[in-house]
Amino acid sequence: SITAGALIISEDNDVSKGMGNQANSRQKRSTSESTVEVHSVMVECTVTSRFAHTVMTSTALNKANSSQEIFFEVELPKTAFITNFSMEIEGKVYVGEVKEKEKAKKQYEKAVSTGQTAGLVKASGRKMEKFSVHVNIAAESNVTFILTYEELLQRKLGHYEILTRVKPNTVIQQFQILANIYEPQGLSYVDAKATFLSNELLPLVEKTVTDKKAHISFSPTPEQQRKCPGCDGTLIEGDFIIEYDVKRDKRLGEIQIVNGYFVHFFAPPDLHRVPKNVVFIIDRSGSMYGNKIKQTREA
Repeated sequence: SITAGALIISEDNDVSKGMGNQANSRQKRSTSESTVEVHSVMVECTVTSRFAHTVMTSTALNKANSSQEIFFEVELPKTAFITNFSMEIEGKVYVGEVKEKEKAKKQYEKAVSTGQTAGLVKASGRKMEKFSVHVNIAAESNVTFILTYEELLQRKLGHYEILTRVKPNTVIQQFQILANIYEPQGLSYVDAKATFLSNELLPLVEKTVTDKKAHISFSPTPEQQRKCPGCDGTLIEGDFIIEYDVKRDKRLGEIQIVNGYFVHFFAPPDLHRVPKNVVFIIDRSGSMYGNKIKQTREA
């Protein structure tokens, strides 16, 4: 689990091998970010029977003659889990491995020191919803990194919600959010909105809805992303939210059977709320010493 470690990718699974032969070819890593261009960002979500499968794909180009490191944060829904982190380098795909955090960090630093392309994903925060991604790009090369996560959608306040948090921090040449929803029961309504949508960006959200399927897309051009003509600031920063609900004609709910497994969906409309008693159990043992008990007291 990434909560207990980190995802690591490097061009050599053991970068310590052969380092003596590579020592003469090492290059000093530049600290300038102006030569690294994030060319494209695509978020594609497919929902089938309330189960969401999301793929985030980004391509970055290093124009410099030395390796460059870029850093960004990915915030996922609390109930989502990462299923894949991979990178495509010169036509070859490298799949991330889950390792203990310190071992993953050391392997990443070794790859960086030799000028190799490498990637590192670490989780932070008590609720494990924010992931920091470090990508070192070799000189004069590009890399495509793919982060895949999945989530079982839960119905809250009468609808299901797909939340995508986007923070590109700069204007992207190709930026796109796509969502395809299929619900066998049928769709009762579908809505798409975003915290950053202005009157100019609102018409760019395209929505097609049929009885059981919905397609939503948002693809602003570089000029439409800019805060002002000619500046690098971007309007695209915040939450892109899709809300939908399904038809419920049967009071006993809906049973779906796939590959020998079944799931029973039901949401009685006339069910009264049940009174609840909430009990908090607080650990005061030695394992809670320091920041853990401090955070518990603040909560």
